[in-house]
Amino acid sequence: MTRKESILDIEFKEEISKIVIKGAFKKFNRPTVVWSAGKDSTVALHLVKKVTDELNMKLPPAMFIDHGDHFQETLDMLKKISEDWGFKVIMARNDDVINNVKDGVIKLADLNEQNRSEARRIGFEEDSFEYSLDTQVGNHLLKTVAMNNAIARYRFNALVTGVRWDENTARSTEVFISSRENPEHVRVQPILPFMEKDVWTYIFDNNLPIHPKYKEGFRSIDGIHDSTKQSDLPAWEQDLENTGERAGRSQDKEGMMEKLRSMGYM
Repeated sequence: MTRKESILDIEFKEEISKIVIKGAFKKFNRPTVVWSAGKDSTVALHLVKKVTDELNMKLPPAMFIDHGDHFQETLDMLKKISEDWGFKVIMARNDDVINNVKDGVIKLADLNEQNRSEARRIGFEEDSFEYSLDTQVGNHLLKTVAMNNAIARYRFNALVTGVRWDENTARSTEVFISSRENPEHVRVQPILPFMEKDVWTYIFDNNLPIHPKYKEGFRSIDGIHDSTKQSDLPAWEQDLENTGERAGRSQDKEGMMEKLRSMGYM
């Protein structure tokens, strides 16, 4: 069911987003923007840029979660936009996991105590797992643990994300500012009311950079091995109303989203 806020015209959604960001930046002094070079986080980052320009503030650093399976185009965008817009990128990466990949497999015994403990915390009881974002343990260690370690290391107290209500049912009950623990921080989620078509409208209205994979027909982008194109049409020309945006992502991961979010995932 579409939330009532989602039917607002995009100019009002943008104003809501900027109010959320301004309020958060007034309250929290160590923010970061979780940025993947994907369409949603790029819109969130650009809205932050608009707010910081208006307030004559420096654009905060972006946090990039490096799980080691990115398209080269993603890394190229990361470099170009950060240089063009003038902000620092914090690389959140779980090196202990990535450095222990052997023939596509990670043995739990090879990992440090934190990663072994985190695997047990989500109920993983096997001796090894595939190096993949398609599994609960892989997604948790490569993304959530990497992100939480970066939050703690840099003492960020507010994470701006590109989460949207219509993206996944597990995200449909989110609020604009929500608290998290271990490590303690808040999630600032300014584009919750944006629908997929709003994201593309905003991107074209503001002439924002577009990840090349969207032009090839991908609707949602993450790792090389868990993202697939859905059409030969560019993402914005596809049937956004009647087809699933994340159908090109691992459906195992989409199905376990609620559990992943309870562990700290976005």
